[in-house]
Amino acid sequence: MRGMVSTGLVLALAAMALARIDYTVRVADGTDALSVEMVIPSDGKPVQVQMPNWAPGSYRLVDNFKFIEGVSAVRASRKVAVNRIDDNTWEVSSGSAGDIVLKYERKTGPVTNRMHITGPAYYLFVKDRIEEDCTLKYVLPEKWRSTCGLDESGEQYVAPSYDVLADNPVTIGVFESDFYEVEGVRHEIAYYGGDPATVDREAVKNYCRRVTESQSDFWGGLPFKKYVWHFTVMPSQDGGWGLEHLSSTTMGIARGLGKGTVSVMSHEYFHAWNVKRIRSKVLGPFNYLELPKTGHLWLLEGVTDYYADLLLYRYDVFDEEYMKGNVISNVRTTRSNDQRFEVSPYDSSYRVGEAANGRGNSAGFGVNYYNTGWLVGLCLDTEIRNLTGGRKSLDDVMHRLYEMCKDEVGGAPMGPFYDKVVMTPGELPVEAQLAKIGYKFETKTEKFADMGFIHVWGTDNRLVIPRRSRDNQYQANDEIIEINGIKKPVDSTKTKEVWDQWKKLIAAGNKLKVVILRGEERLEREVDVKEGSTTTYVLTDVDGVSEGMKTLRKGWYQGTR
Repeated sequence: MRGMVSTGLVLALAAMALARIDYTVRVADGTDALSVEMVIPSDGKPVQVQMPNWAPGSYRLVDNFKFIEGVSAVRASRKVAVNRIDDNTWEVSSGSAGDIVLKYERKTGPVTNRMHITGPAYYLFVKDRIEEDCTLKYVLPEKWRSTCGLDESGEQYVAPSYDVLADNPVTIGVFESDFYEVEGVRHEIAYYGGDPATVDREAVKNYCRRVTESQSDFWGGLPFKKYVWHFTVMPSQDGGWGLEHLSSTTMGIARGLGKGTVSVMSHEYFHAWNVKRIRSKVLGPFNYLELPKTGHLWLLEGVTDYYADLLLYRYDVFDEEYMKGNVISNVRTTRSNDQRFEVSPYDSSYRVGEAANGRGNSAGFGVNYYNTGWLVGLCLDTEIRNLTGGRKSLDDVMHRLYEMCKDEVGGAPMGPFYDKVVMTPGELPVEAQLAKIGYKFETKTEKFADMGFIHVWGTDNRLVIPRRSRDNQYQANDEIIEINGIKKPVDSTKTKEVWDQWKKLIAAGNKLKVVILRGEERLEREVDVKEGSTTTYVLTDVDGVSEGMKTLRKGWYQGTR
């Protein structure tokens, strides 16, 4: 009996010894690579390490192995051979039991004083051991610091698996941060790129906070202990890009902080639930060498986009016209692609790896699962509301998915409808679904003052040209600073007054003298304003909106708060 206990104890201690892999990343200013060290417990048998060739959230293959150099290893202080098995795999030969210390260089280009490190592109993992505990330590130059969404223990970060380690990017260097707290959870806004001085940081923090408060309310709390917004500032007025992570996001935000930028913020934050906690089985634990196959990216990405906009509308960040505009833009984009008659939202998701000659993309096969999924979300939401008399909605589906509950929402009639809008190629019944909440589509011809180039009235007190004009007289980010002698005010409180004057001058038939600022260069232009016209969708009330329609629409707007 004692012998059995002793053997069991030895086995337990051996299992404990294999339970943690330690990473140390050394950064030296003025170099072109990061030095990474892994301490891997081993029983003496050969160990294989591998490099991911795709990153969760980005469904395309990349060749990260090309940036790995100088892989070497020691066992019990003795150097052992490391053999290259294939592009993504190295094998440490057998030897004494104990820790393997494996080192490699990850090429980066010139190391600067602000850097952003994404796990799947930097960290090798031990084959068949991605579920073991990990620690991560950054050894940085003087005055540098690091931040990420991982828990901290002393001078290192800790993660319960490689998946969690890799899904928490790290910003390092000398960078600026802002902070706020919601529901006791500390949020950091870390500016790792661009020029933070060009963006209204207080407005950024306000938008981030409102996104956090609204989504915490929607979900009934926050699923993490801390959260990091990793931002790079782009020299544009609107839009952005992002990649979701377990307790953080990496984003490019437009310095103009347009509504599209705020929508991306909302989208990436919603992913903390939908994708990171509600997800297909193939999306964790991950196979980092093969693209996953799931038919539900329309839900994980497109419906996330739908709620990103819907919650900004529900919680009064933006108004009803904003939501109508998103309905229209998603219909327009979806219906501009004839492949919708051949590829269903499900197949767009499941076959994404076939796009780009088998390299995959982050938009879908044939049709885009973002805008298509947005409309699928709208159709499912309005159908559930209609079938249940407003008692249930897509909100209930999302909440029950989050709670891992298998109860049905909407009942048996939702089956054929789901098959129609998700599994079958063809036109999504947007008009019929909107009619159930009292809206209808109409086409409308609108006239506008055509200056010969697009101009955007920004939220940062700038009137800018967002992209190059066809005649090349105007370039992206040119700023209009004077029209017919009326100059942009130095005092930002006078901006509206001047803009009102400019808008009166920008009228069909007028000849304008315009001064633009391109960097430090002032350029003068003469502009003949012509009358232009465009045909667009408008969303209006159906004739004779019923009380039932009003009730469903009110529920759509207010949700279940």
